[in-house]
Amino acid sequence: NRCVNMIAHLFNAPLGDSEAAVGVGTVGSSEAIMLAGLAFKRKWQNKRKAEGKPYDKPNIVTGANVQ
Repeated sequence: NRCVNMIAHLFNAPLGDSEAAVGVGTVGSSEAIMLAGLAFKRKWQNKRKAEGKPYDKPNIVTGANVQ
């Protein structure tokens, strides 16, 4: 948890004074990018919901080399 909080502060995560960051460790970069993509999707959905826009069909563009 200490490392997660350090990284959260490094990237200016919006945390209150008594809040702790939430994070997860991964072994490989593929796992990390997939988890980051899921987090980004959820953040995007919440933003679209708040704006009253459709949030059920995200358009994620990737390169041909995605595994």
